[in-house]
Amino acid sequence: MATQLDALPQAGARLRLPAQGKSPGEITTLLEDARRDDVQWRAGRVAGFLFLGGEDVAQVAQDAYRRFSMENGLSGVAFPSLHKFETEVVQMSAALLHGDNAVGTITSGGTESILLAVKTARDRARALRPAITRPEIVMPYTAHPAFDKAAHYFGLTPVRTPLAADWRVDLAAYQAAITPNTVLLVGSAPNYPFGMVDPIPELATLAAERGVSFHVDACVGGFFLPFAEQLGRRFPTFDFRVPGVTSISADLHKFGYTAKGASLLLSRDPDIAQYQGFEFAGWPCGRYRTPNTTGTRPGGAIAAAWAVLQYLGEAGYRRLVARTLAFTDRLSAGIATIPELTVYGEPDMSVLAYGSPTHDITAIGEDLERRGWFLHWTWQPPAIHLMLSPGHEAIVETYLADLAAATDTVVRQALTGRERELVYN
Repeated sequence: MATQLDALPQAGARLRLPAQGKSPGEITTLLEDARRDDVQWRAGRVAGFLFLGGEDVAQVAQDAYRRFSMENGLSGVAFPSLHKFETEVVQMSAALLHGDNAVGTITSGGTESILLAVKTARDRARALRPAITRPEIVMPYTAHPAFDKAAHYFGLTPVRTPLAADWRVDLAAYQAAITPNTVLLVGSAPNYPFGMVDPIPELATLAAERGVSFHVDACVGGFFLPFAEQLGRRFPTFDFRVPGVTSISADLHKFGYTAKGASLLLSRDPDIAQYQGFEFAGWPCGRYRTPNTTGTRPGGAIAAAWAVLQYLGEAGYRRLVARTLAFTDRLSAGIATIPELTVYGEPDMSVLAYGSPTHDITAIGEDLERRGWFLHWTWQPPAIHLMLSPGHEAIVETYLADLAAATDTVVRQALTGRERELVYN
């Protein structure tokens, strides 16, 4: 099976710069040769990593990125265009998530947004609850590993709480995990493994009662769920309408369909956001202040985010979400018709995991990989994971046919194996 883990590139070969530079044509040929073994994402053969909003959307993003690819988002004074783009993206996104007084910044991705949210909560607790010396984060078992990464980087203790039998948050266990050292509570909208929105109102109330920060990880759903709600889908309210929510992360480069390298961190108000940045003046060049963990920020990612939001507008996003929900429902129903396959939980959007109580789902997945599909997995429970965007609509019937064939193959092989056991025993 394909691995999702990345190793550090090795420098042992000591490859040197070419003695003479190559022509643009030669470089183009080398680039295309290098990508020959990459996953065939344009054909919809991978349900993750990439978010397919359509060639027209991709073209808008690529054109904007190219125009601003050399500019630096570090300085809005030098590049007022990027400052305008970022400000307007933050304002449009805050309005979408009902943040009347919200402020925010474009980050490099969901992990950086979460890192900043954790850093903000830690520093806010330092200011408001200075007696805490061993800060803790409480989150469901399904929360993204970026919270553990942030805890590792910033000196907090992560506490993951168990799930109930329906794969949702066990509220009693979550509440029991909160201690006087807790500085941040976390909920997901939706959680990545099962695509279900956590009970944000109940969790945020626990935080508000204790004066603790509460972060909603809407990296996956931030630009999908608002439009699903407009279309009549029902799930727990997750945005700034919930009083206890102090911050929200939402990835522009996921279901916002912008170029890679763009997420958002929004804080409910400037009083909360004041703990996000970093400032230093003790060097020859004077005041240095950044709102993000990075210094230089690619101008192309900021410009592309602005361009795509302008291009799609609310009607465009709503149209893409409606399409995606429709074929996701069709795919889920098709999975359910294959004997002994089941979707875990009750997904709220186009993210789901399916497995089997009786069949070897790993063997089924390996058969699917032989048929040309690149798979993502969950291991507790063992399941195949799908994150579907509009570009996957065309592959639904092919995928279901291959899944049925793969399941049949595995079932027949298992029967043959049992028959062999009967013969030899």
